[in-house]
Amino acid sequence: MPSSLFGKAFAAFLLASLPQTGGDEAMSGSTPTTEAPPACTLHVWPSSGLRSSYHGWFHGGLVDGAVDGRKGYRQLPEEPLTAKHQADLLRELPLGDLIAAEGTPYLVTVHEEALPSRIVRQARTPVQAGAGDCHAELFVDDIFFQEDIVNGRFIKALFRFRRFDGGAMTRQFGTFTQARLTAFPASAPGEDDAARRDLDATYAATVREFAAALNAPAPKRR
Repeated sequence: MPSSLFGKAFAAFLLASLPQTGGDEAMSGSTPTTEAPPACTLHVWPSSGLRSSYHGWFHGGLVDGAVDGRKGYRQLPEEPLTAKHQADLLRELPLGDLIAAEGTPYLVTVHEEALPSRIVRQARTPVQAGAGDCHAELFVDDIFFQEDIVNGRFIKALFRFRRFDGGAMTRQFGTFTQARLTAFPASAPGEDDAARRDLDATYAATVREFAAALNAPAPKRR
């Protein structure tokens, strides 16, 4: 009996003297996590509003004829795509996923005021003050209601995208996209709601088309 008690006491002493390397993580079975890299930010600005162009048999090419209500042009609602309304539509889109930074979604901020076109076209450094090391900016430069007597009605949009890493511009991309309208503008009383939904959906479609063009593989050189 005494020798048995001595053996148990000695074993307990050895266990207590061993270094405790596992800590709480070993007890719980979890592993230490590594700190995630800083998220990339994306700031988005709408255009100043809807413009228009028309091409027909007897006249055409006059910019903003429909928007300004000129004779012979289809009448459009007053300010159907204000900057604020565009901002609301942009917030409804999953822009962080559509325009991803090498597969990682952006943290998106949508502004409600359009920037002067000169700044949009000429900026080579981040427009947003305090931009981080991984930062991108997307501008809706122009939005047109385009009507062609042969092809129909479209929303045509010009987008400009710039990516900055460490404050230096590493990519810029700009292109026009367009999507077909089916119900805008309303042609009869009672069609205003359907026309509005059509305009909003078509605007969103131009954004998605731009995102697809931005992320498309670069064409191979021959």
